[in-house]
Amino acid sequence: LRARSVMSSSHQICVFSSPAELALSLTQLLVHESQGTCSFRLALSGGSLVQLLSRELPKTAGLNTAGWKVAFCDERLVPFSDPESTYGEYKRQLVPLGLLSESQFVTIDPALPVEEAAVDYTKKVRELFPGDDHPVFDLVILGIGPDGHTASLFPGHPLLQVTDKVVAPISDSPKPPPQRVTLTLPVINAAKTVVFVATGEGKAAVLKRILQEEESDPLPAARVSPVHGKLLWFLDEPAARELTCPVEKHSVL
Repeated sequence: LRARSVMSSSHQICVFSSPAELALSLTQLLVHESQGTCSFRLALSGGSLVQLLSRELPKTAGLNTAGWKVAFCDERLVPFSDPESTYGEYKRQLVPLGLLSESQFVTIDPALPVEEAAVDYTKKVRELFPGDDHPVFDLVILGIGPDGHTASLFPGHPLLQVTDKVVAPISDSPKPPPQRVTLTLPVINAAKTVVFVATGEGKAAVLKRILQEEESDPLPAARVSPVHGKLLWFLDEPAARELTCPVEKHSVL
């Protein structure tokens, strides 16, 4: 498996020749990051990541998921039976494969009003980190929208300035459904490892902005910069097509 990679002081960009190679490396990262710990605390995104993990995790050697606890980077305030529910999609696609049980997922209460749902989810997330003042996830896997949003943190939104909450409510999401809860930037930036996964040429323009252009009002994804952890970008060739930063070829496995 070959990838092109560039290191900077703050992040590593890995460009894969196919989504399949990207997926394989992502599962290897999960194996590596979760080894040797009896509790592995992971925050996942939805969308195409659900299919990727459901397809790849069952065939991943060396994976021990017994001690995993899985929270969500953001979640839509809809019933779990709704296709828009991130947990609902993992429950339908990943849980039946037997690697993770429903009890290993930290879920919202979709029956609550959005403000109360955020408070309730904050309490549940904090319970994953007993004795810690602040949640420090072992690994956070983020997606990115063509507008530069990540989790449910959208460009120009007041939530980008929130520093005193673990989980924040949003009732005016520019992308439906409008009501959601999301991890805040300080929690994402406290993680030990953060990895962005982006594929397809539809992401190329925004990735160039985020990775190569200094902006006075950075896009939400550009504000992700772990304080003590590492930041990885896993991209396929079409997503990376507009990047001109120097790259070096190396084997990622």
